[in-house]
Order: sequence, then structure tokens, then C-alpha cells
Amino acid sequence: MGWPKQIGSGKRGGRGAFTGATRRLPAVLAIAVSVLFMPAGPEARAAGEQDDQPKGQFEGYEVRVIRPKFFTKARRAEFGGQLSVVMNQTFIYTYLMTGILNYHFTESLGAELDASYGFSLDKEDKTLLKSSFNISTQIQRTQYQFLGGLVWTPMYGKYQLASGKLIYFDTFLVGGGGMTGIDYQYDHCQASSNGNAPAPPAANTKGYFGGIIGIGQRFFIDKNLALRFEVRDNIFSVNERDGSCDPEYTADSAKLINNVTMQVGASRFL
Repeated sequence: MGWPKQIGSGKRGGRGAFTGATRRLPAVLAIAVSVLFMPAGPEARAAGEQDDQPKGQFEGYEVRVIRPKFFTKARRAEFGGQLSVVMNQTFIYTYLMTGILNYHFTESLGAELDASYGFSLDKEDKTLLKSSFNISTQIQRTQYQFLGGLVWTPMYGKYQLASGKLIYFDTFLVGGGGMTGIDYQYDHCQASSNGNAPAPPAANTKGYFGGIIGIGQRFFIDKNLALRFEVRDNIFSVNERDGSCDPEYTADSAKLINNVTMQVGASRFL
């Protein structure tokens, strides 16, 4: 009969298919293993790195490197006060109270006027020289300053405290000129033993023109208030005849003076 042959031929065909699949099984397994251990592509790595980023206190914050300027100065007036100390005097301390008025034309350029008035105190070295060795020194005591100039602000920035608070500041340069008043007390003059020497002149104050250069910083408390720190060099020339003990001394002799001042104070913007 015909059907047993068909059954027999079917068995032979199934056995052949199974044998072919068995032969292909090692190749299929090799491909699967290679795909499983294949290095991740760039997109997969990026996604994995994002998932591995630590989350917590900074989650939800937008990090912006460039922000709008916190403090603006253009077309604003600035006024304030400072304590000025002359730093480079050997025998005296000089303290000046300084008032400042500044108008800012742009964010980087402004014009400033300031006026200072103060007093001087003798250092211990001067007192010891006088009391122990009878040595008197001629001293130029700065009593007032009226100065003006241009202010250029080339830098503006900020830094962060350990607490996380941001401190905004700018750095400015000053150049200009004005008048400095020197108080002559003639306390270095000594009376003649025979009384023939002329009496020294009466104490007086004389003004001299000169120039200033300086550098400073503002630290902004808010959008209207700033703390200021400056170092300036006030350069002027005095006539040594003005400090002579002899009122009849008429020879002119110029002497260059550098008053290096440190100034600390605060200012308000309108």
C-alpha cells in the first residue's frame, strides 16, 4: 500500500531537519554570546552615565555659568565716606575722614571728587628722639586733600563663600589730581642759646598741587550699597622754604612727597 511509504519518507525528512538544526546550534549560540557582551554604543553609555549621576541636594537646580549682571552703575551717582590712613610716614600717624562723590557715565567709566580732612599723631620714635637725644625732625603733616579724577572699572566678578553665598565685586583704577594741604608746626625749630636767632614762623597750612593714582575694589551688599577698599598714591612737590625755621630764608628748593594712603569705607548709589 502507498501510505506506509509516505510515513517512512516523512520520518527520514524530519530526522534530516533536526540534524541540520543541531549542526547550526553552535553558530547561533556564538552570535548570541557576542551580542550579549558587545560594548555599549555612545548613546547607551551616555544614558548609563546620566543614570549613575548622584542625586540629592543639587537635583532640580539649573546651573548657569553666565548670569545677568547683579549690580549696575551706568548713569548713577555714588556718594559715601571713608577712613584714610597715610601708610608711609616714619614719625607720625595721619588719619583723614574722606567724603566721596562719583558719577558713573557708563558701567566702566566715571568721574570722582573727594575731600579729606584730618589730623596727625606723633609716633613713639619721634618722642624718644626728642626726649632722649634732643633731636627734632622736620615733618610734613597732611591736613586736607581736595582731589578729583577719572575712575575706570575694567573688571567685574563674583566669588562664593563656603556657606554658598555669592559676593559680587568690581575692581577700579583711579587717576587724577588736586591739592594737598600741609600743616607746618615748626616744632623742630630750636631756640638759640644766646637769643640772637630769629623766632620761628607761626604755625600755618600751605597747599600744593599734585597727582594721584590708585586701585580699589567695591564689594556689593545689595543693589544700592557697597563696601570700598582703596590704595592710593598722592604725589606732590613742596617748597622746603615753607618749612624753614628762618622766616628770612628765601631760597626755593622742591621736595617730592608721596603719600600712600589706605582707604576703607562704604558708599551708596542713587
